Amino acid sequence: MDQHGGTDAAGAPDGGHLEAQLDRRVGAAAVVRDAFDQLPLILAVYAGPEHCVVAANAAMRSFFGRDELVGLPIREALPELAGQHIFELLDEVAATGRSRVAREWRLQVDLGGTGQLQEVYLDFHMAPTTGADGAVSGVATYAYDVTESVRARQAAQEQAADAERRARDARDVVTALQEALLPTDLPVLPGARLAARYLVAERDQVAGGDWFDAVPRPDGSIALVVGDVVGHGVAASAAMGQLRAVLADALVTGADPAVALARADAFAARHRRLRATTVALVVLDPATGALTYACCGQPPPVVVGADGATRFLTEGGGDPLGTGLPGRTPAMSTDVLQPGELVLLYSDGLVERPHRSLIDGMTELAKVAADAANGAAVPLGAGATPAERVCQLTVELLTRTGYDDDVSTLAAYRLPEPVPALSVSTTTDREGIRGLRRSVDAWLDGVDPAAEDRDAVELALWEAVANAVDHAYPAGRPGPVRVDATLQTDGLLECRVTDGGTWRDPDRGATHRGRGLLMAQRLTDSLHVERGLPHAEQPDGGGGTVVTLRHRLHRPAMLGSDTGSDARPPVRPPFSVETDPGRLRVAGPVDVTSVDVLARQLAAASRGGVLSLTVDLSAVTLLASAGVQALHLMRDQLAHHGSRLTLVAPAGSTARSVLDLVQLPAVD
Repeated sequence: MDQHGGTDAAGAPDGGHLEAQLDRRVGAAAVVRDAFDQLPLILAVYAGPEHCVVAANAAMRSFFGRDELVGLPIREALPELAGQHIFELLDEVAATGRSRVAREWRLQVDLGGTGQLQEVYLDFHMAPTTGADGAVSGVATYAYDVTESVRARQAAQEQAADAERRARDARDVVTALQEALLPTDLPVLPGARLAARYLVAERDQVAGGDWFDAVPRPDGSIALVVGDVVGHGVAASAAMGQLRAVLADALVTGADPAVALARADAFAARHRRLRATTVALVVLDPATGALTYACCGQPPPVVVGADGATRFLTEGGGDPLGTGLPGRTPAMSTDVLQPGELVLLYSDGLVERPHRSLIDGMTELAKVAADAANGAAVPLGAGATPAERVCQLTVELLTRTGYDDDVSTLAAYRLPEPVPALSVSTTTDREGIRGLRRSVDAWLDGVDPAAEDRDAVELALWEAVANAVDHAYPAGRPGPVRVDATLQTDGLLECRVTDGGTWRDPDRGATHRGRGLLMAQRLTDSLHVERGLPHAEQPDGGGGTVVTLRHRLHRPAMLGSDTGSDARPPVRPPFSVETDPGRLRVAGPVDVTSVDVLARQLAAASRGGVLSLTVDLSAVTLLASAGVQALHLMRDQLAHHGSRLTLVAPAGSTARSVLDLVQLPAVD
């Protein structure tokens, strides 16, 4: 190289000239190194297949708490990164020549070499470096420590989630309070079918002061109420409960509807939270169809005719409760609900929408209610009765685009024909009892009570019939028995089972007998046994016994997101027993007509009461005391041989309720 420098003997740039070029393009090596070391980014450069550290700035060394990194392979310099996919990423970048970027990568690192791993989060970039020949020679990395920002965001998210949980818990408490104050079921009446639906306001999901009620009255009429207390939350729900109780008490004691409303109005005037409460009251006599009604600030009820025609009950009305002049009685009006017609009460949350008039909302409601009542385009799972369909579908269809307030609906459908009384006479032989069962089942299908009420009535009724079969007549000599059932105007069912035989006191020595009437008494509201009937009341002029049971029937109200009852009739399979080794599956009714078959199957499957046996009662629709007796006897017989009877009956099933009652253990 000459004194000026430039090229060597081969014509290539000499070292000094190259350094000068780099100084001009990049900066002096000392300056670049100093700047590299002071940059706040976590910087490192790796070379070779083992990713030896060839450069590490102060932020890199400080972050990991290690001064001696240069010259060490990454796996030796930072061994705690094994298993955290960092080494694999370096291998990938070096092999492919493609950069990799990561955001908020979570790492467990030994900050400061203390031996204690700590969790950190890094944003980093890995880029390939190349040599003079253009081939990948290593990997350069830079990273940001974003641990503080990630933790701050996580803390904020946890606080928000905790606040949401507290708010949700508060909403749940208010909603639970609201639903506890609302009727969970409605009376079953001989002349009308009732249904209801309630939804919490969508806007803030906090229940408010909406309520509905159906109150049977002493004169056979039914009072229907839908109301709305101003506000939301616990205070509104509690105030609603107070006003509902005052109005219901006045109605159930037989007060004139106007007087009952006047009492509620006076009560609201004395309590600040109840002022401006709106309410619609309709009193229906299902026998005559007579309607007496008033709307105090509430939108008018709509009547849907059997032909789909609709009309609103707009005549009666008044100011919201607690806002009128003292002593002024709300105006009552009258109308007539024809057989096959339906009246629907609803809260304003169903028809009020932003940018739409109340008249438009009521017009839409009338159309949807008419279509639902008459079965036009009814979806699968819709209610079986017009009242159920109207309450379900008006709420479902009219709230699809959102709703800002609670929504309540209550409907009454006047039956074309009232439920008739039942009177069936037969004999106590098996064919007679089977025919009696068919008649009673068909009659209860027409009454259509809640499943738990039907199960209780059926079991109690068949225990009374079984009492006549077992005790009224000598063995092998069937006699007459009669069943009379009447659904009273307030929803109270009265059943009478009358025989013409002779009363026999229970055998106190028969430990597995005598449970039937006791079970029936526990399942129903009341049960009375009368011996020695007057001559005129006896089916055949004999001595005779009559068992009278009474039970108030209900139908579930459709609260929350319930979709109503299934339109299909319940499946009631006939009695059957399927056998597998060590197991029986029993379906249908187990009573005096089928218990002999069950007993034979139990004996056969257990080899005469010797081998342990499992009996699946999940599909049993009725488990009478005769069946309970057979199970008790088999359990004791197996226990005598050191074997076991296992009864399978899911919680809530028909058989499980009876087994729990008689304290026979069962499993799900």
